[in-house]
Amino acid sequence: MTLNRSLSSAAGLQMAVAVAALSLTGWLAWNPACADATSTAQQVGLGAQSLALLPPHTDGADLGQSPPSLGPLERLQRLRAAKRACQGPCEIPFGARLGTADGVEARSNCSSACLRLEYSFVDPTTGEVQVADKSPDADRFEYAGVTYQCVEYARRWWIRNRSLTFGDVPTAADIFDLTAGLRLPGREPVPLGRSLNGAGKRAPQRGDLVIYARDHADPEWRFGHVAVVVGVNLKQGWVELAEENYDNLPWRDPEAYARRIRLFAVGGRYTLIDVEPGRTRHPGGGQIVGWLYPLAEP
Repeated sequence: MTLNRSLSSAAGLQMAVAVAALSLTGWLAWNPACADATSTAQQVGLGAQSLALLPPHTDGADLGQSPPSLGPLERLQRLRAAKRACQGPCEIPFGARLGTADGVEARSNCSSACLRLEYSFVDPTTGEVQVADKSPDADRFEYAGVTYQCVEYARRWWIRNRSLTFGDVPTAADIFDLTAGLRLPGREPVPLGRSLNGAGKRAPQRGDLVIYARDHADPEWRFGHVAVVVGVNLKQGWVELAEENYDNLPWRDPEAYARRIRLFAVGGRYTLIDVEPGRTRHPGGGQIVGWLYPLAEP
């Protein structure tokens, strides 16, 4: 069925957008260039005003809502709370090794709420990591991120294994908005593409970044999450992820990957679900927006 974007078929369009809200995991306010499944996005009218088209009492529409603005006092209170969270109790002691994928080690952040204002810098050639307030040697080290956060691991994995990095982002969820990365060592721009979860025709591939949505109602998911795809099995329907600061527990395979999640192919379009193979529930899981990747390989 071809969907009509005209206002004369508003009722049908409302229904189409409601369906898209489910298949695209609630990421309704985004329509990037280079996105896989552009035609689907155009058909259902994805964009900044999409939420306004949803009928009242639509369960799940809250994932697409803009966050409430915070005043200076509330931001300060959140920062203090994040620092206190580092004092424990920890799932695993802060800095303890969780696992290694492709030569990139992951360490515990104590708990997902913990934030230490320390920064990691990585040597792209040797993989050496140093933690400091500023770069120990700007000619040798690349900035990776706030120590033991999920963004830091994803950037460090790309630096080490793809000779790529990406710019600063406010949160992990904002990585999905990036349109270009940087090729090292010259820092030449590299265009980035993305596949929308539930709509993309390109299956996740090794080295892709899986991006999770924000959920402002849940402190555990307030900033989203990012993980690296390190294994894919289309026949069995799973991908393997490497990451930091998801559950801060030892990886399922400490020498290969943190965990597996389910992958479905329906009508030539791919969907990732934050549930382990063989299970149907994950109460603490998140909603996956899609996966990000460079459009040009070295």
